[in-house]
Amino acid sequence: MKSFKILFAAIALMALSVSCMTKEGKTGKSHLEAFPDRYREVRRDGGGGAPSHAKYDTSVFVTAVSFPEDYDWRRDTSLGNVQGSLQLYRDGGMILSVPAGPGCRARLDPDLHHLVGGHLYTEYCTEGETVIGKDGEELFSYPGRELLCGLLVEDDDVYTLGQNRSGNGFSLRCNGIEMMSDVKGSIAVHMSDNSEYPSGALYRDGGHLYFSYWEYLPVGGGKVWYIVEDGEKTPVESVGTSGAYDIRIRNGVMQAKPLGQSTIRRWTYRDGTWDASVNIYRDGQQITVFTPGAGSAYYLPPAMLFSFRNAFLSGQHLYMGVNPSESGEGPYLWKDGEIVFRSEINGFITAVEVLVERDLILPGDGS
Repeated sequence: MKSFKILFAAIALMALSVSCMTKEGKTGKSHLEAFPDRYREVRRDGGGGAPSHAKYDTSVFVTAVSFPEDYDWRRDTSLGNVQGSLQLYRDGGMILSVPAGPGCRARLDPDLHHLVGGHLYTEYCTEGETVIGKDGEELFSYPGRELLCGLLVEDDDVYTLGQNRSGNGFSLRCNGIEMMSDVKGSIAVHMSDNSEYPSGALYRDGGHLYFSYWEYLPVGGGKVWYIVEDGEKTPVESVGTSGAYDIRIRNGVMQAKPLGQSTIRRWTYRDGTWDASVNIYRDGQQITVFTPGAGSAYYLPPAMLFSFRNAFLSGQHLYMGVNPSESGEGPYLWKDGEIVFRSEINGFITAVEVLVERDLILPGDGS
């Protein structure tokens, strides 16, 4: 594995000084208005000639957890022994409901299902196996009880990076087939720790497959860190033997970001030249949102946002699944300051994803 420069990203949360007026959301949009599934962009190919039109299909996907009407999920955050369902929405309409909870092969916990490419992926453990599902059907299973730290979907291949639920040890797999494992290693980063990496601890850079992990030193109780490129591990000697790090290869350069606890959660989103951020204070009692093109910040009422996956930036539009802290009010989809969809379920939204597919319409097509 080639040597990399070491760049330590000492990340400090900066206090945000905001002197903006609160923007209030609006309700009452129809699905057609809230989820326009086509828009057209005029552009020129090759710098000249007649303009061609690029037509886009835009779909907004939302995953949610639904409980029985008499269940107070805000009080029982451990989810108890209740049965419910995982639901997948597309443009405001439910397209999938998967039974979840005791006796089912899916769990209700918000960190045990994942929205990827418009599909619902689930992870579940029996007494001796890990079962990965897709849209309510078993995709594959393998020996051992693991918690997913990385999930990367590429065409028909599903790569998983799983940490042993009972202690040290992990495995890297493709479609359930082991590619690499280590009985002593531990993955420091989980699926929803870094908003810049939706696939969790497992990712690609320059076409190569990467993740990092640590092991205890044989003597002294410290840690040694490794970066893995395409299954080949290399020790990282320039990080300390104590503490925890999110170690990544970014544009061919190694970066090590210290991991730590903070009372402030700040999620950043980028799509091309657009960027946005969600800042959460006091456990969701204060939420400040910055969207592209807005002249001021948005302030949201107290809400529960489980991870950065509750929001998604598509172009200059920021979508966010909001779960009000007050009982009696259902979850809703927020877009650029307006409520565009409110669910009737007794439950909460766990993830939002926007997919855009483009069809090129040539000059003279007539569409």
